[in-house]
Amino acid sequence: MIGEKVLHQKPVSLNEVKQLLSDRKKEKDLSYEQDLTLKYAKRFTKLSPANAEKLLEEVRKIVGISDAQASKIVDLLPEKKETLEMVFPKDSKIGEATIEKILGLCNKYRK
Repeated sequence: MIGEKVLHQKPVSLNEVKQLLSDRKKEKDLSYEQDLTLKYAKRFTKLSPANAEKLLEEVRKIVGISDAQASKIVDLLPEKKETLEMVFPKDSKIGEATIEKILGLCNKYRK
C-alpha cells in the first residue's frame, strides 16, 4: 500500500461491492479485510444485482439526490419515512413528495 494513492472515489452500493470482490476472488486470494467485506456484502444485500441497478438509476434521476445518497437508499431499501430521512442531512430540503416517491420506488423493487 505504500506509494499508492487514490485516483478517484465513487460511492457504490453493496451489490457492486459484492460483484467487484467476487470477481477479484476468482483472480486471486482476497485479503482478510476484503474477505470480511465480501461476506458482509453477501449477507446484507437485499436486491438482485439487476434490480439494484434499476433502482439506483431511478433514484439518481430524482432531483436533489446525490450518488452517495442513492447508493445508501439502495443498500437500506427503507420501508419507513423515518429510516429514509436518516440518509439526508438535517438541513436538506427534501420534500414530502420526494420522500413518498422514493419509498414507492423501494416498495416496487422490494416485492
